[in-house]
Amino acid sequence: MNSLMNKVIVSVLAFFASFVFASIDPEMEGMEVVSRDDGTFLIGSPTFYFDRALGAGGIHSESEIWSPRKLHYRLLFNRMSVLPSWNPIETPSVWMKTGNELGDLIYQDFITETDNRPDNRTPILEAGFRTPLFHGFWATFRAFQDDHYCTNAGYRKAKTKESFSFFGENWPLFSSFYGGLGYTNDFVNASVLVGKEYIWLFTETSRWIPVKYKPRVEARADFGNFSTTLVYENAEYRDDRLHELGERHEVNGSVVYSCGPSCKRGMLQLSAGLAFRFIDDDGVVYTGLKSDRVLWPFLEMRFRPVSQIKFDVMFGVNDRDWLVQDSIEYRVPVLEKMNVTVGAKNITGTRLNPIADTYEYFDGDTISLSAEGQMNLLQGYVSFEDSLTNFFSVGIRGSFWAEYGAETFEVEKYVNDNGLTARHGDVSRINSWIKGVTGEFWLNFWYNDLFKFTALTGFERIDGDKKSFEVNPAEFFVAFNADWLIKRTFRISHSLRYRSDADWNLRTTNPFVVKGDWFWDVTFEQRFPKWGISLAGSIIQAIGDEVVETPNGQYSRIRFFCTAKKAF
Repeated sequence: MNSLMNKVIVSVLAFFASFVFASIDPEMEGMEVVSRDDGTFLIGSPTFYFDRALGAGGIHSESEIWSPRKLHYRLLFNRMSVLPSWNPIETPSVWMKTGNELGDLIYQDFITETDNRPDNRTPILEAGFRTPLFHGFWATFRAFQDDHYCTNAGYRKAKTKESFSFFGENWPLFSSFYGGLGYTNDFVNASVLVGKEYIWLFTETSRWIPVKYKPRVEARADFGNFSTTLVYENAEYRDDRLHELGERHEVNGSVVYSCGPSCKRGMLQLSAGLAFRFIDDDGVVYTGLKSDRVLWPFLEMRFRPVSQIKFDVMFGVNDRDWLVQDSIEYRVPVLEKMNVTVGAKNITGTRLNPIADTYEYFDGDTISLSAEGQMNLLQGYVSFEDSLTNFFSVGIRGSFWAEYGAETFEVEKYVNDNGLTARHGDVSRINSWIKGVTGEFWLNFWYNDLFKFTALTGFERIDGDKKSFEVNPAEFFVAFNADWLIKRTFRISHSLRYRSDADWNLRTTNPFVVKGDWFWDVTFEQRFPKWGISLAGSIIQAIGDEVVETPNGQYSRIRFFCTAKKAF
């Protein structure tokens, strides 16, 4: 059963999903936000970004809020992240991927003496395979790292004197590999993966914290109506500049019962589960979890009295926190090709992510990552979609939302952290109403499978105590996306888009302004169906200025990457 936040976004755009976002290949699984501008997407590194779709409601990033659909996401500090992904590739195949930032003169590595050699931004690297089934069994391996956003590695090298990656010398913000075995049949899909990782986490105080997982083990099993996940992480924290070293042994996972096929055809659908974390810290570890454990039982329910109306609710509670996400949606019966949807949603709770750490430790201070009281988010929306012909459609969506008790950070002081700006304080609340109104419009044109084109635009107006917002979202965007599929073997996808300014308020002494700009992305792919081979190349972030999008982040540059894949 989908979570409320997922339904709000997907229910509006699901029919046009293949149009609204051009099929630009992401540089890494989970980095799709780099080529999105239908909202505010500010990238600090592959392991940290502010992702908020326009019309989502509230001022928080999508990654900050927990939901059942994110049970397989990684918990990177206090955010639920797709990267680095340990989702096994489903298709039996072997693949390789590489790329680099344009303007990086790789050849200088070969013609320049070592002492005078310019810094080279080592390219994105990935290789892996997934075997075909053999009596239900399969094996997989994957090694991957993303070196972009790694300009000015001096800060990271001061914290970790030894090399902190599997490839290259840039101390990239994540470097990962895993291998494992699985078994799949009609009843069960199970896997066990074992690997090692280097990851940099971005904390509430604005520090980059290096963490080495040695090892990380993840086991999954889906059978019948049950899904289970169990993860073991032996994480090493270090700061060689301060001669600090610590270790965390963590076990986390989930057990979920989902509504079966016969149940889903009924009026009432129920699902329930338990997410959990247990940690054991030794030495200097920079975050903490109250009582070293968290158990998070949750329940999901969908009630559909008639086909046009559905009620959804997710409720979770433990001894410290509670979180409710509920919604009602009515699909108004009108003309055959016209869809009108009216809905409302509510998010209420003590914490956006109840399984995240509750403390951060910095300069002898204990930073509280949970605030007193609760937040309340109310939103109403209406959308209209109409397929005017067999090759043309239009859509429009409007919403109004109001939020009280939004999470923020109460800064007490700013300090220098080895050349970067960090902050002291605690997570707190904005105890006043924040109100927003949004509007979106899109039109689509397509011709069979040969051509698809989308033009879309949207705006958002927010009123409230903006000085207390960590991020003032972009107020409007416009985008033009197109896909061509020539002779069913050659694909061209491109996206031209503009996003207005966004501001970070609480990470630096003065607001950090991310200027709006135009960007162009393009992907070319040649497929060879007879041999199961595909070759693809992409250029992303072209024509726009190369800028820093988050405080203490690094430049988001124009870059190229290519992928070769052979399916079995």
